[in-house]
This record gives sequence, structure tokens and C-alpha cells, in this order.
Amino acid sequence: MLKIAGVFGVFAAAALIVTAAQPKRVAASSGWVKLPAAGETGAMAFVAIENPTMYEIYVVSATADAAGKVELRDGAQSGDARLKPVEFISVPAYGRVDMEPGGPHLLLRDLKRPLKEGDKVGLTIATDNAGTLEVMALVRKE
Repeated sequence: MLKIAGVFGVFAAAALIVTAAQPKRVAASSGWVKLPAAGETGAMAFVAIENPTMYEIYVVSATADAAGKVELRDGAQSGDARLKPVEFISVPAYGRVDMEPGGPHLLLRDLKRPLKEGDKVGLTIATDNAGTLEVMALVRKE
């Protein structure tokens, strides 16, 4: 009986080591889409991206199941620059970016269907070296 308990103890210790050694991954969460006004063909989308790695990553593109095109935007830029697409959104090492109105966000263009409060939009976010991130975004009023 003692021998069996010892074997289980070894497996339990090995499982703990494997679990602790698994690298943390970049993740997207808290997705939401600002409810567009009736007849609008675009909407702003927001996502929190957490980067637990030691390297800065860049969001380089995105797609949405409800839009023909998605642009990366940064509303924190000054003047007309905030109305134009940016090439990337930076997520610092050991940090996060919380997309929000007036800051970095995704602009869903050419909506494929009218969005109403409570709808869900699937977002796929591509990064330079952390692969793609998928998140469901809930359509809501601000």
C-alpha cells in the first residue's frame, strides 16, 4: 500500500511541475462593441489584451464576423491623426492595453448586418508574434 501511495505522490509532484512550467499566454478579454446609431455602417469595438510575457507585442490587424473590414485606431492621437488607421497597437511586456473610447480601439467598417443591443460579435485579433486572439464582444450602449 505504501508503494502505491509513493507512486501517486511522484505523479502528483510531476503534474505540479508541468503545470507550473507552462508559459503564460497573451489573452484577450472583456470585448464589447458600442451600439451604433440606426443606419450607421460602422461601430467601435473594445478589447482588453493582457501580455504576461517579457516581450512587447503588437496588434497588427483584426477581423470581425459582423464587419467587412476592421481598422486599428487610436483616439488618443491629436487632430486628424485620431481619425486615421494606425499600423499597430502596442501591448507592453508584463502589461496590458484596455481599449476604450478616446483611446486605442477597433473600428468595424462595412457592417454586414444591423447591430442591436445584446448581439455578440466574434473578433479575431492578429499579433506580430503571439498568434491570434479570439474574443466575443457584446453589443451594448456605452
